[in-house]
This record gives sequence, C-alpha cells and structure tokens, in this order.
Amino acid sequence: MTALDSFARIHRLMAILNGHPDGLPLDTVAAELGVAPDQLRTEILEYYATDLPPQLLLGLSRADAIEFLAADGHEADPQQAPVIRAVSDRPEAELGVEYVRADELVALYEAALGLAELEPDNAVLSEAVTVLGESFLGTSQGARDDSVAAVLRQGVAEQRAVRIEYSRAWRPGTSQRDIHPYALHRTQRGWEVDAGPLVAGHARTYLGDRISRAELLPDPFERPAGLPEILAAERAVLDVEMSLPQRTQWVVDRFSETTAVLSSDADDLTVRAGFLPPVAERVGLVLVIAGRDAFVLQPDEYRDAGAALARALLAHHGLSAV
Repeated sequence: MTALDSFARIHRLMAILNGHPDGLPLDTVAAELGVAPDQLRTEILEYYATDLPPQLLLGLSRADAIEFLAADGHEADPQQAPVIRAVSDRPEAELGVEYVRADELVALYEAALGLAELEPDNAVLSEAVTVLGESFLGTSQGARDDSVAAVLRQGVAEQRAVRIEYSRAWRPGTSQRDIHPYALHRTQRGWEVDAGPLVAGHARTYLGDRISRAELLPDPFERPAGLPEILAAERAVLDVEMSLPQRTQWVVDRFSETTAVLSSDADDLTVRAGFLPPVAERVGLVLVIAGRDAFVLQPDEYRDAGAALARALLAHHGLSAV
C-alpha cells in the first residue's frame, strides 16, 4: 500500500459517506472499498494526522472531516467506534449532490498528465497520475517514458533545434524535419509547438499527436526579432457563431479554443466558438463532422468552409462531388 493508494481511497470513502448523512458501519464501507476494517480505520486516522505534499494532492483539497460514532450515534473512541460519518460545512456535500465534479476530475487529470509528459523522470508525479486515473476515471494511462513534449520543452528552453518525425495530414507516411521550437502550448487537442525557421515572417504550428519521434540536436538557433508579437498574432482567436444539432456540441469543443452557448432548445444550439488559424479549416472540420444541419451564422466568409473542405477531401481521394 502506498500513500497515494490511501489518499485515493479516502476520497472514494467520502464520496460514499456523502450519500449517507447518518453514517455507515465501518465494516460495510471497508468491504465496499476492498480493504480490511482495521486498515481503513488506520488510513483515516493517518490521513488527518499527516501533512501531504502538494504534488500528492494535485490541486485537490483534503476531504471533509470524518466522525467516529457509537451505534447510538454519539461520538466514540476512533480506535473502537463501529460507525463513521462525513461531516461537512457544505450542504450539497452532505446531501450527496457534489463532492468533486466529474468535469473537475477530468480537467485535473488532463493537467496532471500534461505536466507528467513534460517531466517523464518525475516518478512521484507519474505515480500520482496513474492513481488518479485508475481510482477516479477508470484509466490505466500514465506518463510516457519518451515524452515528445519533454524534448520540445527542452528545445524551447535551450534554444536548440529539434528533429521530428511528423505525420502528414494529406499523404501517407511521415516526413523528417528539423525545427526551431519557439513556444509549447497545451490545448484541448493536446500539445502544439510553434516553430521556425520563419517563412515569409510566419511560424508554423506542429500538432503533438502527429509527432512520432523528437530528437534534441546540438545546433543552437537565434529567436527572430519581434517573435513574441508574431506568435501572439498567429495565435489570436477569431470568434465564429454557428448553429449545431444538440448532439454535436462535442465537435466544436474539440476544434475550438473556447465555446459559449448563446441559445439552446431541444434540437439545436447556437454557439460562439473561438478558433485559432487556420480558421477556415477548423470551421470546415466542425461543419463536415456535425453534418448537414450545422451551419455558420457569421462571419459570412466561413459559411462555405464545410463545402470547401468536403470538396478538398473528395479530390484528395480521387472522387468527385455529386
């Protein structure tokens, strides 16, 4: 048993107890958690007597207090009490309505996973990610040992070129290229790196999930004059208002940086989504995936983005539009 296992179990315990405001027999809860009653009792007492390091908490606050009770409901010796009960100053928690929301757990897990990819040698963080994923989200994914993101981050920090194997979007196979990594970003689509050398005054963005290998090179590079302004301009988000079927909101969430629902009914919703360049391509992807009932309200220049992308896809595969 590790401290992380115990930490995760205490939060699972609180999730159970918050649905039973009168408390539950410790033996019953221990059986549900798959541990011996004496072990669970010890873990509860040690949890509230120990200062956990911040990296183990991963941004979560401690669970609310747990009371040890006798069978008649009065407080009892923690070493002997047969009943445990959660105590909270949050009414919604005692009603079992909220403890840690699922979206908060997912966001926490993704943030921790991203940090672990940047620090593949951080064993404590890697173990924390694994426990968080397995205990709360049912995943078994930990940090990668050969993190592409870690190599890219080192290239950014040391201003050294990086050789990457990159999957091409429109052709099979990969290509090898040497890039100058300027900035590394974590987006809803994963890691993205803005890199040079600049072409006609513009950087290029490479998607992390298309980089199969990254190798740090000894070659240093100079950052061009005015680079912060260049990158800021190329990462400026453009708002596009769209109408989508209700079931397809996930599509715009996937390809945009921000999504605000402006109106909604049983069938459709209107959203304002912020897209990074290339805006037409990203808007086109949303429209093609969301289907014929999705369309752009404004700006007008993107209303045909879906049709344009569909024609490009058909041409790429040697087909013609009907």
